[in-house]
Amino acid sequence: MIYLVIIAILIILIFPYLIYQSKKPSGFVGLWMMKLWNRAYLPMVVWSVNQLDHKKPFHAILDVGVGNGASSKYLKKHFPNSQVLGIDISTTAIREAEKFAGPGLAFEVKNVENTNLPVEEFDLITAFQTHFHWSDLTQAFLELKRILKPDGIILLACEWSKLAYYLPDFRKQEKLEHYLSNLDLHLIDSQRNGQWILYKIKKK
Repeated sequence: MIYLVIIAILIILIFPYLIYQSKKPSGFVGLWMMKLWNRAYLPMVVWSVNQLDHKKPFHAILDVGVGNGASSKYLKKHFPNSQVLGIDISTTAIREAEKFAGPGLAFEVKNVENTNLPVEEFDLITAFQTHFHWSDLTQAFLELKRILKPDGIILLACEWSKLAYYLPDFRKQEKLEHYLSNLDLHLIDSQRNGQWILYKIKKK
């Protein structure tokens, strides 16, 4: 019985640290968690990207919250003629991601809420399993709108359980639509695949 109590206390103490690591990976634990994410979430990335209109050219792609860069690497492979930039708030993550860097694929440490990137720069902005961690969701969306081209697309995808836990109001699509509308953004599509959900968003 005492062992169960000790284990429960350890879990309670460790859980906030693991949540922090999921937001901003650092050190050995951060590296380990990013490797786990690749196994768990890369299939979601593949499914999400396959829902895009592949007749539409994406010359410039921004991948937000890239972790160790696996999603950005996949985007570059899938859209070989595109320029892909992966950003993350974690220096540990970007150091790992830079192992994938090459012609047309680059990585930078940046905060999604203030990227300092040029206005209307990107045709496609992706964010996989990350937007529920943004500390100021409204400011992040406004920043993405600023750097998105007039006909560009924001593609968000995550586990439904994470959305329900961190952003419970958005379990109802009409609430998300209303929220985005107030930011002059428009939800053009949403899709479910098992425990995954994706959203396609454009400027009004």
